[in-house]
Amino acid sequence: MARRLAVPVPQAVADLSADWLTDALHQSGAVHSARVTSFTTGTPGSGRGFTGQTFRVALEWDRPEEGAPATVLLKVPSADPGNRGLVEKDGAYDRELDFYERFSADFPVRVPRLYHSLRDPGPGPAARLRTNRLIDRLPESALRFVGRHARRLVRPSGRRYLLLTEYIPGARTTTMEDYPPDGDLQEILSALARIHARWWRHPDLSDEEVVSWPTVTQTPRLMHGLYRARRSEVAERWPHLFTPELIGLTDWFGDHIEDLIDFINEPLALLRGDTRTDNMLFCDDGLVMVDFGNLGSGRPAFDVATLLSSTLVPGADAPSSLPGTTTRPWSTRGWSTIPWPSSATTSTSA
Repeated sequence: MARRLAVPVPQAVADLSADWLTDALHQSGAVHSARVTSFTTGTPGSGRGFTGQTFRVALEWDRPEEGAPATVLLKVPSADPGNRGLVEKDGAYDRELDFYERFSADFPVRVPRLYHSLRDPGPGPAARLRTNRLIDRLPESALRFVGRHARRLVRPSGRRYLLLTEYIPGARTTTMEDYPPDGDLQEILSALARIHARWWRHPDLSDEEVVSWPTVTQTPRLMHGLYRARRSEVAERWPHLFTPELIGLTDWFGDHIEDLIDFINEPLALLRGDTRTDNMLFCDDGLVMVDFGNLGSGRPAFDVATLLSSTLVPGADAPSSLPGTTTRPWSTRGWSTIPWPSSATTSTSA
């Protein structure tokens, strides 16, 4: 398999040209004869983030043509090698490209239109599984070392990724610093329900050529090593948040992480994966979902829990405001052997 595509794959604004943009939009079918004569770039509000770089590209055309976009959105990987390596390890770039190439045209919720996508070939599901199994066989001391130095040890692959999508002007979003209105939460939950219903127990969920990723990547022992390596440092930095009760709950999660991840990853539906409110755009004609770097298969409750956890009022009292129960009716799956904490909540339907 070729290691790189034999075509240009811009990875920065400096790599763009009017001719490249013209060819990309012609290939998408959005434009047929008009050509881009010039363009200007700017950030759409997100700019250079942990996972990648997003740029708004305003286009000038040599002639008017129906369907020719005035502005497009360019997404490329992070320029920080440490960040990029960690993001690649979780498959975020491939997941988002998978979403746009395989699902976006027939998605039950509005998403930005895909104009162009490119990526160099990478390892398939079988190769990733072998790597993950190797990591999970490392001794505890090695896992803690890897966890502490993950950003330096997990190196980027050198693969190139690119997305060119529709730009949604005039959209409203709720940042992670603000509490979303009830109406926004209801609209997001309704959209999630349509997604989960559309792919509920769908046979495509078992086809790795269609859905290549579980919701949580299968390196649970490495995740636990990362947590153990950084726990004390983080707790000391934010003692008002990391109370003994919260640390006890997270320790319990770490001790049972392999079983919990297997449970979350049961392929019952296609999952959005990262349902934070700042990944949702609210327009006059409804909700638009963006950023699909956590796409995968799993239990729908994961999407709901991710949304609700991102809307908790910050502070030490936030975890205690959730209802708790000690009833765990999953004995047929072997879950009765796990000592569930009273502050963990579950659902038997998802």
